[in-house]
Amino acid sequence: MDKPMMKLLALFTLVFAISCGTVGTASPSASPSTAPTASASPSASAIALAGSTLSMAAEREMVSFHADRGALIASSTKDSPPPYDSKIWRADPPGGPWRTIYASDAMFLVDRVSAGRIGFIEYREQYQGGGAYSNIFVVLDLTTGRKTEIDRFALTAATYHGGGGGPRRPTGTMALGPDFVAWTRLVEGPGGTMTGELRVAPVADPAASQLVARSAEWLRPLAIDAHRLVYVLGGTTADTLHVRDVESGTDKVIATGPVGNTSLGAVPGWDFAAVSGDWLVWLENAKAPTTTAHAMSLVSGDQRTVDVGGSGCVGPSAGTRYFTWTCSKQSASDPQPLTILDAKTLDLVKPIPLGTGVGTIAMDDGLLWFNVVGSGRTVTFFRPN
Repeated sequence: MDKPMMKLLALFTLVFAISCGTVGTASPSASPSTAPTASASPSASAIALAGSTLSMAAEREMVSFHADRGALIASSTKDSPPPYDSKIWRADPPGGPWRTIYASDAMFLVDRVSAGRIGFIEYREQYQGGGAYSNIFVVLDLTTGRKTEIDRFALTAATYHGGGGGPRRPTGTMALGPDFVAWTRLVEGPGGTMTGELRVAPVADPAASQLVARSAEWLRPLAIDAHRLVYVLGGTTADTLHVRDVESGTDKVIATGPVGNTSLGAVPGWDFAAVSGDWLVWLENAKAPTTTAHAMSLVSGDQRTVDVGGSGCVGPSAGTRYFTWTCSKQSASDPQPLTILDAKTLDLVKPIPLGTGVGTIAMDDGLLWFNVVGSGRTVTFFRPN
């Protein structure tokens, strides 16, 4: 089966983080804690960053994790031929347990959590061979389990380009905010050609969607809130980074990069940028020996360079409080380099919580990370006081 590229991108960060990390000491069972935590530095005299944690054993087939107002959210998909057995899970403080709030026979892709909802794509093969599939864009209430279908599309086998090395083209993607949702749907043309359509709509009224942009090259929403949409538009001569007012439709280009420049173009520069408040942060040459972090104001377009703290980095991620990314370890005995920035000031956050494991992600109003224990793993969400 030819799984869409977005599935691979969704899994990459988690797999990389766990494979590069050290073995932690967290219990394999749920272990809530409200005690102050201390710095992840090996120094025993480090100052504590006080907060509370919710730790849960992660099921083997859970492939993505989020946090929403203190609760842990996970999605799972069986790695097997279709139909798939996929679920959305929720664990509430102080100690869970995990409970299923939604199940489907589809594969889940590109999940995003915001304000008590999760948005994701349901992928299904069409059983006519050769790579035909359909995508359904869904927003799910994380309390009631109520499902809202945002949009859907289907592609025939004529669009299948297996084996890699094909031309750049858009994929189905999604961004979710408290009030609005943005997504890229694919439209099939003659001879298996494809065009991406970026659309935006109120979560409460997806039928009132508006077309934002089209591209046969690349098109991806990065973030959306109550006022603006940030997205990447790929072209044949240049790629552009846009900010759009969701109410007035006013759209402006805040940066332009050459096509194929991996520090600015579709993969892996702006395409893996993270947004919090008025700041957008991305890593240039993230996998190279020399990595640079950039921050851009979405209001003024001003840029600044931020110390990366390592090389071979993964991220960044963003929540309401923090930006964060991790880099490769210099040796097996060293702690994994972890950078945490204040999302408003971009100041380096020190100290960091004791017990911080691998794959640390900024999410909601705190930090999420993993610890490996034997053949299992735990996921922890930390909320600072």
